Amino acid sequence: MSKKLIKLLAVVLTVALGTIGCTKSNKIDDNNKNEISEYNIQESDYIHLTTIFPETINPILNTNKSVSYIMNLIYDGLFEMDENYNVEPRLVEKYTLSSDGKSIRIKLASDATWHNKKEVTSSDVSYTVDLIKKNSKSPYVALVDNIQSIHISDSKNFTIKLKENDPFAIDKLTFPIVSKDKLSSLNTSQIGEYKNNLLGNGPYKIKKYEDRQYIILERNEDYFGDLPENRKEIYVKMVPDKESQTEMVLALDSDIANISLEELSKFENKKEFNITKYEGRDYEMVIFNYDNEFLNNVNFRKAIISSIDREKLLNEAYVDNADLSNFPLNTKNKYYNNDIKNISYDKEKALNYLASGLKSVSKSQEEKQSEDSQGSSENVEGIIEDNLSGSSTEGELSKQEIKQILNNIELSIIVSSDNGERVKVAHTISQDLSSIGVKSSVKELNNEDLKKALDSKDYDLAVVGYSLSSVPDARGILEACGIKDKKLSTYIESLGKSTSESETKKIYNQIQKYVVEKASFISLGILDDFIVSNKRLKGTINPNEFDIYKGISNLQMSK
Repeated sequence: MSKKLIKLLAVVLTVALGTIGCTKSNKIDDNNKNEISEYNIQESDYIHLTTIFPETINPILNTNKSVSYIMNLIYDGLFEMDENYNVEPRLVEKYTLSSDGKSIRIKLASDATWHNKKEVTSSDVSYTVDLIKKNSKSPYVALVDNIQSIHISDSKNFTIKLKENDPFAIDKLTFPIVSKDKLSSLNTSQIGEYKNNLLGNGPYKIKKYEDRQYIILERNEDYFGDLPENRKEIYVKMVPDKESQTEMVLALDSDIANISLEELSKFENKKEFNITKYEGRDYEMVIFNYDNEFLNNVNFRKAIISSIDREKLLNEAYVDNADLSNFPLNTKNKYYNNDIKNISYDKEKALNYLASGLKSVSKSQEEKQSEDSQGSSENVEGIIEDNLSGSSTEGELSKQEIKQILNNIELSIIVSSDNGERVKVAHTISQDLSSIGVKSSVKELNNEDLKKALDSKDYDLAVVGYSLSSVPDARGILEACGIKDKKLSTYIESLGKSTSESETKKIYNQIQKYVVEKASFISLGILDDFIVSNKRLKGTINPNEFDIYKGISNLQMSK
């Protein structure tokens, strides 16, 4: 679709979807809603948002991220995620985790109510968990999979029983809570209908809903949370796709949208917009193939990491829109240890690590060295001559022996051809390796071939990325790295048995320190995400990737 056509679409959507004829005073004239009238949101008292056409607004059944961002304004969960990706209580007033980690006692906030002023109860929580379990396509299935049962003491007190200990049990209680009274008597198809999902418990409630057209959200005046009394009402237009959401903000027909790194240039240096950058959850890293005898050596891996200026690499490959990270956790998460520093960029140390690594595996390579010792590489020879001291001491490899070994090594770096940033990372690493005399080649593969290469271990280094979960559990990523290390496996096993936050933090510290010491992988960083907003809005919001409108109640209009 051309940019010109997209721009036209945004304008058409402004008219076609804005069939309600808004006025400056926010009043809606239903008798004239089909008339087209000129409307400038710069003069509106609403905050204008967009969402992609929802298949359902039931927050448990919805799988559209755009819709979920709006539902976050209408529904609360037991806990919610703050801007640093740490959970904090929302509907919960008090909670206690048992000493064995297999049950959680919870007391709901006494003044937490539904928009019809009925109280949010323990039965609502139990019903919500059951509804998720009955709907395998719900995005929250994994969060309740370990819940065995819920025992209700009274309307505000209950105990969650777990099938097995889970160190991240509290972090998983972030799913929205829906009303049992409103939904329990409905059949499966009715539960998904919009007209049966107009009742929430969050800071905003649905004032008006026109299917496939718009939603108007008004303040929940009875909300128990501490929010500004003068927070603005919100007008949400429904649009066909993400591209339309971006173009409508660009055309000043919507106030806020989350945008990608590729879209950022459309808004930079334009006076009409504010850009809020925040840490996302796309984690970038390079993994080693431990089946390679050299890469199975810690000093050889340290040589590779020391040869790479990670900070410069991130700046160049991701245009300074990534946060350096040493471990697959968000850098402000309570379990991330900022005091543990990764192996630093140092070419001299890299060469020393390289010599030590080659020495460690030299005996197993002697026969091969003898066969392939002909024809030294000038490039490698120059690097070794310049950086290693003259003669070898007893037990150490000579310069000639190092050259011979390096001439028989060529590392294969694989990367997705569809990801331009990672391709740039791969080629930069290849150049850095050549600066210490290690030859390498970059293979740009389509996603299908990349997966085959990863599965068959047909690589030496692989530039990959993972989406960090809402749960700060790094075990899956660590296991996917294929690291052959019994002590690390023991640490990971211990993490799964942790029964308290303090114990989990202690084990995480041990793991983070250990993977740095052992150069287990090359941790690059976490990509930034972006919110762009119309400058007519004043104030700050605190988005995270799961809740981009967090803090929207703080926004006011400039006059």
